[in-house]
Amino acid sequence: MPTLYVVATPIGNLGDMTPRAVETLRQVSLIAAEDTRVTHKLLAAFDIHTPLTSCHEHNERAKAAQIVTRMLAENIDVALTTDAGTPCISDPGSILTAEAIQNGIAVIAIPGPTAVAAALSVSGMPITDYTFYGFLPRQKGELTAKLLRMARESRLAVAYESPHRIMDLLTCVQAVLPQTQISASCDLTKKFELTLRGAVGDVLAAMRENPKAEKGEYCVIFQWNEVPPEPEAPCALSLEAQLFDALVSGKTLREAMEARIAAGERKNAVKAAALRVKALLKQGAP
Repeated sequence: MPTLYVVATPIGNLGDMTPRAVETLRQVSLIAAEDTRVTHKLLAAFDIHTPLTSCHEHNERAKAAQIVTRMLAENIDVALTTDAGTPCISDPGSILTAEAIQNGIAVIAIPGPTAVAAALSVSGMPITDYTFYGFLPRQKGELTAKLLRMARESRLAVAYESPHRIMDLLTCVQAVLPQTQISASCDLTKKFELTLRGAVGDVLAAMRENPKAEKGEYCVIFQWNEVPPEPEAPCALSLEAQLFDALVSGKTLREAMEARIAAGERKNAVKAAALRVKALLKQGAP
């Protein structure tokens, strides 16, 4: 029966390539690589000449079926790699491994470098448990909601962030959860490896003073020191009815609107409801 090997590769320093990974990549019949150009350079560094095929986020669903079909038909072993680190960890590979498992193919890990473990190990934080969130939302509103949810459901959280968005991420954390402790690592295992640790405001200030802060991929550890309150449960009443209730209780329409927006209602929806309430009040005036 063929075997699919999930092979971890260096995240920066070629010295972290394990002998077992080298031997596996030499012995398999095919390597399914996230980017064949990147993996070709890695293979050249270790004098490995195994054929490559691409398997990335845009073609993995179709490619997984093709690779598994070939493995079964030709009884060949295949290695799965990503550009850096361990496949399937916020990288392609999960669809291929699932397809292999469903078809009775053995799936074996060839462990090695991973940014998550490396960043956690140098964070200086107590690591008895943590939750990995991968890449976070780009839009500010979605990011804020995600951070609040992360703080409610995890004690220690880990996320990836691009060098171009790291400032936006930490600025958002400082705005909504200012007591958060941060460990932000970039260029792990490389010559200019950097880890910044401390209160989110201090880490953000250090990054702003560092002209090279936006040059490396980040793995960020969040230690929450505050738990935000649970969001209000959705109200069964329409927005118009909620605004009327607030008016009856003595609030102004503006105060009622601000309260609904603060409770999580969309600003445009609240404004539209307020206009309808004004129209109804005007109709009812003597």
